[in-house]
Amino acid sequence: LTSYPSAVARTFMTMLEDGSLLIHTWVTFGETVIGFVGGMALGIACAIALWWSPFVHRVLDPFIVVVNAMPKIALVPIFYIWLGDVASIYAMAIAVSLFVTIIMLYTGFSAADPDKIKLVRLFGASRWQVLSKIVLPASVPTMISTLKVNVGLALVGVVVGEFQAAKAGLGYLITYGSQIFQMNLVM
Repeated sequence: LTSYPSAVARTFMTMLEDGSLLIHTWVTFGETVIGFVGGMALGIACAIALWWSPFVHRVLDPFIVVVNAMPKIALVPIFYIWLGDVASIYAMAIAVSLFVTIIMLYTGFSAADPDKIKLVRLFGASRWQVLSKIVLPASVPTMISTLKVNVGLALVGVVVGEFQAAKAGLGYLITYGSQIFQMNLVM
């Protein structure tokens, strides 16, 4: 029912030789990069907004936690209807990684040394200067960790999005293989 290793290897080699595997992989890779960059950019902007305004953080934090806990696969048909077949794939990649990015980065921003912040405030630093000179540099390890996590999350989001709407990509191959009961293609 699930195929066997030699059939999977034979299918892999056949697809590699005819170039179809590289085409589908390249499509998924491109969508993943766009979703990853979009999720990171939007996540950084949202985390900065939450750090900038404690009131906004207190209001939105419970909603961010709840939306992060929600199964993202439930968004696939909604995005498909709202955005169409192509944009829904990118939206899924962003949706899967966005809230984790916001939570991780805001936590990193909040962990910046309060004594350093007090010191630069004492010398008359603006909020922007505190962010750019203290908070962001102190959060570089958190940003790198977030980048590592989001690469995988963006890929998951793209593949899930491709299940619904793609005409090419690894998610498309999985769906196509399961529809024609070719489990070695799915594997």
